Amino acid sequence: MEKKRKVIQIYSIIVCIVAIITFIISLSILVSSIIDLGNPIYSGYSKLDLSSFQNYKMEVMKSVDKEQAYIPDDQTIKEMYEAARNDKINKVLHNSKSNIIVTSILILFCIILFFTHWRMIKKYNSDIE
Repeated sequence: MEKKRKVIQIYSIIVCIVAIITFIISLSILVSSIIDLGNPIYSGYSKLDLSSFQNYKMEVMKSVDKEQAYIPDDQTIKEMYEAARNDKINKVLHNSKSNIIVTSILILFCIILFFTHWRMIKKYNSDIE
């Protein structure tokens, strides 16, 4: 009986430690996702600078070959900029909201696991005394 009690205690301690580590990692992802929601243009890494139209235009103009027959006009570049900007905002918002939902569920699960196994540790410690 004593051996079974020790195995249950060790199992419970391991589950509590894993729950704490998972909680900390999930909390950092949650905070990062909330920050990204606040300003999606500046989140993550992007090949193009979408912070302003002028920066985007400079990037596009650098990528155009001098011998190339077609050089887009300002209106076309503006449309390209708006499309790229909206695409990035929509992707970041979707990813952030998805991360917030998943990590919130994971954090809740970690809390439940931790406290149920913590009670198990306390129960088997009180049985010894």
